[in-house]
Amino acid sequence: MSASLVELDLEWNGIQEGGGRAGRDLRLCTALTSLNLEVNDLAGGGGRALAETLRLNTTLTSLNIFSNSLGEGNGRALAEALCLSTPR
Repeated sequence: MSASLVELDLEWNGIQEGGGRAGRDLRLCTALTSLNLEVNDLAGGGGRALAETLRLNTTLTSLNIFSNSLGEGNGRALAEALCLSTPR
């Protein structure tokens, strides 16, 4: 039997921009369905880095990015990534 990460809760961890970039490795978690990044200050390039990862993810069904000061550019990048990663 193999174990797979299906839920990850990183709420209030202050991962900031660098953590968003490190999150690129989440693309390797092919069973991940739920990700909570609430209150982590993903401003700067963190939101865009996360967007790159989510663009490749086809299993995520729940994403919490509440209170991250994303700004318009990061928010748009995330929205586009999520729209592009959904099955058609």
